[in-house]
Amino acid sequence: MSLIRKSLVLVLAASMLALSACHSPKKDLVTSPESSAESSQSSGEIQTDAKFSFTTTDMDGNTVSFEDFGSAKVILFNMWEPWCGPCRGELPDLQKLYAKYKPKGLMIVGVYSDIDGLKDIVRENKIKYPMIKSCAEFEKFQTGYVPTTFFTDGKGNLLSEESYIGSKSYQEWESVILSYLK
Repeated sequence: MSLIRKSLVLVLAASMLALSACHSPKKDLVTSPESSAESSQSSGEIQTDAKFSFTTTDMDGNTVSFEDFGSAKVILFNMWEPWCGPCRGELPDLQKLYAKYKPKGLMIVGVYSDIDGLKDIVRENKIKYPMIKSCAEFEKFQTGYVPTTFFTDGKGNLLSEESYIGSKSYQEWESVILSYLK
């Protein structure tokens, strides 16, 4: 393969990752090498031996805890940031999925660290699912990339050993959601 072709392949591969996820330069979004994107381009391993729980605030400063979502059969936690294009790009699809599958037991929770511009983006995209501030309990799921998504049941049991790194289409998320809602 010629040098030009090799360079083109590398540029295309980097572009594909950039289109689906944003690397976060923020220290609070980067965790241990075990959960970094180096272990996988599409997922990050997470520890599943303990029940997940947290207490934090929503974007209006109200206290929120895991127990507030405990009646859901499946909870999709989508860690995203307002400055991330792929994160913002999947919000309308996540909202459609939330509206369609909430009656069947799905809860979607947006998790953010940076509030700058958040309320405007939520309003513009007519997002109805909860948005909560990231806290220490979410650190074990951080991969250094956003969006990063993981699933639990309503009791705090992790439903997968992997986090999903990068944005997904409506059809991709629907397939994953349906596999957990069985």
